[in-house]
Formats: sequence, C-alpha cells, structure tokens
Amino acid sequence: MKIAELRNKPFVLLVLKDGLADGYFSQEFVDKTKQQLSDMSLRIASDNLSIIYADHIKKACEIVLGIINLGLLTHCENSTEKAKDIIKTEGIVYCFRAGWAKYSGLKQISADYFKQIKLSTYALAADDTSDIRLLHAELVKQGQDSLKLLNLYRNISSQYAANVVIPETDEDYLKFELQKLLNSAVALMLIDSQEKVFNNERYNQLITYLTSTEVKLILEKFAQCVTNFTEKQPASTKNYLEESSLLDFTEFKSIISSQKTVAVYVPEILELSVNVTNELNDDFEGGYDFGLDDQDDIAYLKPD
Repeated sequence: MKIAELRNKPFVLLVLKDGLADGYFSQEFVDKTKQQLSDMSLRIASDNLSIIYADHIKKACEIVLGIINLGLLTHCENSTEKAKDIIKTEGIVYCFRAGWAKYSGLKQISADYFKQIKLSTYALAADDTSDIRLLHAELVKQGQDSLKLLNLYRNISSQYAANVVIPETDEDYLKFELQKLLNSAVALMLIDSQEKVFNNERYNQLITYLTSTEVKLILEKFAQCVTNFTEKQPASTKNYLEESSLLDFTEFKSIISSQKTVAVYVPEILELSVNVTNELNDDFEGGYDFGLDDQDDIAYLKPD
C-alpha cells in the first residue's frame, strides 16, 4: 500500500502499470486482464446493480477493483514483486475470488449481519489509495461485536425475560432490551430476591424500598449488586459488559436519586411480566401471567 499512497492509485492498478512498464507483463496479457476486469464488472452490475445505467456500471467497476485489491493484498504481503507474480501466474480472476472469499466469510460470523453489508461497501474508486484490508477488518470486528451482543442478549434474556421477545440483530434494539434485563437483574438483587422475574409482590417491594430508603444507602447497595452480578457471569460476558456502557446504569441511578418520581419511571426501565404491566395500566384486574394458574384464569373467563 505504500506505493499506492505515493502515486495516488489503487495497489492493483499500479502493479499492472509497473508490470507492463518493466516488461514483466506483455501488452497482450494486460489487454486480456483488462477484458477480464470489464467482464467481471458487467457481471457484478448484472447480478447486483444494473447494466442499463452508466453510474451502476461505474460502481460495479469500483466493486470489482475493491474486491480484487482485497484479495491481492491479502496474498502478496504488501510486496509489489509478489503481487506481480500472483497476477501473472494465477491471474486477476484468482485475486477477485480471493477477495470475494474474504467478503463472503462475513457469513460465518452471522448470516443476518452479512445481509446488512452492501457489496458496494467494498467499492474502490480509481484514485482511492485506502487500504481495503482495514475496511474489511473493521467490518469483521463490527460483526463479531454484534454477535457477542446477540449471544449476550440471548443468555441474559433466558434468565430474566418475563415476556417472549424475538431477538433482532439491530444493535440499538438489542442494547435497549438488554439494558432493561440488566436493570431488572440488579433491581431484584436490591430487594434480596432469588427470583428472576418480577411479579406484583416483588415489584411493589422494589417501589417501597426505593421510596423509603435513603438514596445514599440505595446507591451503595446498587454498586455492590452490580459487582456481584458481574462476577457471576462467564468470562466472555463479563469482559463484554465491562467494555460496554451497559454497566453504567445511568438512567436507573438517576431515577433512584429522584425518589418522588420512582413509581412513574421505574416501569419503563424494567423487563416486567405481563400481569405486572397489566396491573399497572389497569388493563385487566388480576392480570394474566402465563404461569401455573393459567387454567384458573381461563376457567374464570369461561361462561358456565
């Protein structure tokens, strides 16, 4: 990439130009390679964009250039001599396939994540000197972080989710839901409960504790509960939580500090079971908790 940065051209184009200039590539070989580049660009446009619009064909060319650059740089170890040898002995299509393998490897992280990555992300303009490997590495990291978040959500929700929620891959959604689960986990520890889901009794106990106890004492116990919860998690989960902002509990602490409005805002930050939510909103007297008394609930609703 150093040569590319100096001469304002993508690495693969400079290798082709230099190879022709020093006689390493014949004119016939370069012409054949250019034809292959054109064919691949039209194929990409046909499969992913459109061959009707000129700007689509240009974008397809840039995608091909980016994918080839990724493949070539991956195998040549940043050596122009090795790069020329790869192009001459293996061919430009080999470089494209090597780059495509890197791109499609994102599927191994997560099929859903792969679907979110547009092929055009890898497009490289004819005057772009950036290292496509850095872009790919960042996409891999983002995918791995996203997968960690999803797995963490699944793990925590299996313990603390009171409602059936279908996991999504959207990170903002997952973090929002995960924060509610973590809030609930710590809230249950605040009232010394061994249970993992709120019912009406435990919820009312929490509200009583938060409104009748000195704020300083609550926050001290809160900090200890967070520490105890974190230490019980697997190493990978613990590391992720500590690296993220999920253990800050900024909103929860703010609500605790404003004791007069605890009852108003606490329901919004917890993962509450259906019967608790219904009771709070007066939707159904007695609620419906999907628990052991389901048959009694149903029998009550049925006419004689």
